[in-house]
Amino acid sequence: MNSKPILILSLVANLALAGVLVATLKSKPREIAAPTTPDVAPDAKGYSAVTTKVEVVTNTAAAPGGKAFGWQMVESEDYKKYIANLRSIGCPEETIRDIITADVNKLYESKRKELAGPKKKFEFWKPGAMMGAMMDPERMEKERALNKEKRALLTELLGSPPEEKVDILAGAAGQLEAMFDFLPAEKRSKVFEAMQDMQTKMQKSMKGGSPDADDIRKVMKESEATLAGILSPEELLEYNLRFSMTANSMRMQLAGFEPSETEFMDLFKMKKTYDDEFGMSYGGSQSKAEKEKAEAAKKELDAHVKELLGDDRYKEYERAQDYSFQQMYNIADKNGLGKEAAVKVYDMKKAAEDQAKKVRNDKSLDADQRKLALAGIRTETENSIRGVYGEKAGDKYLNGNSTWWLKSISPDPKPETK
Repeated sequence: MNSKPILILSLVANLALAGVLVATLKSKPREIAAPTTPDVAPDAKGYSAVTTKVEVVTNTAAAPGGKAFGWQMVESEDYKKYIANLRSIGCPEETIRDIITADVNKLYESKRKELAGPKKKFEFWKPGAMMGAMMDPERMEKERALNKEKRALLTELLGSPPEEKVDILAGAAGQLEAMFDFLPAEKRSKVFEAMQDMQTKMQKSMKGGSPDADDIRKVMKESEATLAGILSPEELLEYNLRFSMTANSMRMQLAGFEPSETEFMDLFKMKKTYDDEFGMSYGGSQSKAEKEKAEAAKKELDAHVKELLGDDRYKEYERAQDYSFQQMYNIADKNGLGKEAAVKVYDMKKAAEDQAKKVRNDKSLDADQRKLALAGIRTETENSIRGVYGEKAGDKYLNGNSTWWLKSISPDPKPETK
């Protein structure tokens, strides 16, 4: 299979991921002042009882009656009373808005953390889309509900909707953090900066609509060198298992192989070595000697993989990289049919192609008989596919763009001319 589309998709995914990580890092809620008292649970009406201490500079040194001014004279566990007290001391409306917004944001940030629950390990060996694999639709829906509730509360308290941008990354931040569960917090900002720098350089290399292989190799080597200066060897391995183009392409190509964590890591180490030298070449700018060297290295890689996996598992590994099987697996997976259904359809493909070859080589058949026999093989195979997938999923597969192999057995009938 030509790996160019996979590598380009992986490159695009890496750029998107870097952008999301940086945007998430920059979209942390702004706090006006640090809290100096603990949170208090919401009251019966659902309003916050957070009593955030905020230092306010006023023109008066003492409150009426000669008492020294203290913030406890203004703050209240009831938001509406809190606002009234702020107005009574002449606090500007804009400042009131900022104070209440910050307080409510803090309350809902606490709720959001409770919603997150225990951290889940990012399973880098699991197949699937790079970004989609880490998104939890149920949690994101709950976070959207929290945001709607917070906005309604602020609108009621302040008299108008809060001025805030729609957070298109809502729900992603916590899950992105799970991808960095291997990394100490003090190193994360440096890694984010390195990823942003790589993103900028990658975008420059893609001017004109297509990536320049030499430029991309250079950017990747520079980025890896930068990260190697930040991370330990173990941390760099964990980073690459999550974010490198080798790992991303493996997650796309090996969905039907369903590797274990150990298998994925062992395969990754082999493929990363190969990809670092040959993986971004695309074959376009290579000399004959370079192509021969890459082909020899690929054969050596395949031999090592076969030795690692054993004969039976290696056959599954090879099948998973077949584009036609990937499409079969995709249909089976989306319809909850499991890997076994895709394997059955793939075996039907091989059996149908073998039968068609025998028919074509049968000298006892004339052209019409051969055409009729091939059409029969195609019809029988299509019916068998519907038997495995079911009528709806079967029709979706057969009407898609992945049935070139059936058409090569027997072309679609030509439409009748009137």
